[in-house]
Amino acid sequence: MKTRRIGAAILVFVLCLMAISGASAATKTIKAPTLRFQNMPRRGLEGARSKDIGVNASDPGFLTLWMTDADDSIVYRHYFDGQEIHSGVNYFSINAYDDNGYVLPEGSYKLHATMVNQYGVETKNEATVKINVIVGEEIAVPASQLAAQQQYAAQQGYTADGSTSAYDPSAYAGASQPAAASSDIPAAFEINYTTSANYTIGTEGFQVGVGVGDRPADDGSYWSLRSGATDAEIWAAIVRPLMSVDVDEKESAYIYDSPNEGRKQLGTVSGLSQGVHVIANREDGWSLVEAYRNEDSAFIRGYIKTSRLKSVDVNTNYGIVVDKATQTLAVYKDGQRIGSCPVSTGLATPKYLVRETPAGEYMLVTRRGTMEYYNSGDWCKYTIRVSGNYYLAEIPTTHKNGKDFSPLLSQLGMKATRGLIAVAHDASQDGGINAEWIWNMTDKNKKVKVLILDDKDRTSVPMGE
Repeated sequence: MKTRRIGAAILVFVLCLMAISGASAATKTIKAPTLRFQNMPRRGLEGARSKDIGVNASDPGFLTLWMTDADDSIVYRHYFDGQEIHSGVNYFSINAYDDNGYVLPEGSYKLHATMVNQYGVETKNEATVKINVIVGEEIAVPASQLAAQQQYAAQQGYTADGSTSAYDPSAYAGASQPAAASSDIPAAFEINYTTSANYTIGTEGFQVGVGVGDRPADDGSYWSLRSGATDAEIWAAIVRPLMSVDVDEKESAYIYDSPNEGRKQLGTVSGLSQGVHVIANREDGWSLVEAYRNEDSAFIRGYIKTSRLKSVDVNTNYGIVVDKATQTLAVYKDGQRIGSCPVSTGLATPKYLVRETPAGEYMLVTRRGTMEYYNSGDWCKYTIRVSGNYYLAEIPTTHKNGKDFSPLLSQLGMKATRGLIAVAHDASQDGGINAEWIWNMTDKNKKVKVLILDDKDRTSVPMGE
């Protein structure tokens, strides 16, 4: 009887594991967010005077808000363009200017809103509300605001009718030229944004896609790098200390959606070698951080105990940058780019999102030498752990220490691996860089930082269970 009970318990345990495995492999269905306007002006919006309205969102995400006239022509497209909002009611100040800085003529207009939630899903329904612009006495617009808006319109190539030819103020057929300056009108494109929830902007934990608004500008870190960054900016990010989780490189730690009881796990980050971006250290012993999680490389923002974070000094002579968009690896030495070579990073599938090589900042740790390529029967030389189960190594061969690179050679320079950063065997013409060169360099240079630049907008990062 005892043996039967043990056998039954084992059977139940195995069935549970199978169910969990099946659920993890399934594609998660995410509902589209919903939007609803609140506090709309009953009498209409008077001239260019501002009015606070509410947008009630079912999810946190990015909001785009614009206005059209009776002919459905866009008259103002810059209220918000991907503005970060939270779930619940968010309040915004709007006014009745057009794109070129003129007061709109009296009439009926529509306010439109679309939103992409934190899972990258866009709302299916457009929220539309009519606004009656009441033009009484002439509204004064500051000359500085008019100049700023006209300059912006000219740079973007906008005209009053919404087309994108060169801007010409005389082409505007609506209101007359604005009058003298008035301190009652807000500065050009100023966004007044508050939330009715009990947290401040950016302190809510998100799954994916949200976080741009709270990122410190030009702080010299990886997280402030933009496309087209200079070598000096890249080098500054390379030599900065790495903020990592204080556990072993083979271990990981959870990021949570909240520091409060009942919090949920957003995903894991690897210990020691993976960098996280600390947005804020809270007084309650928790820190708000950003990172790319191990499960599917999705960008997450959430909370971790501050005591689990550790600052690590990195190598200040060498650094590596992997660009997933171009599938290239560049090497920097003492502030100068000294060469590059082609690579192949991970190619995710709907069933195996974990194969996407995660972006972020990392540090080369254990040198593993020759290893089997993910139980495939192929082998990789010069293998170095980047983070968790992600490695940098030479493209695989068909035999251990072999010379047949056919498994990936034709795909070098494209996404093709199971998460590995596969580096070229042949030395490049640009600096003679290849896997063996990196292996030899790291023999004497430890803790070399690796910056992995993403190839997609955060809202398009795949989302799994």
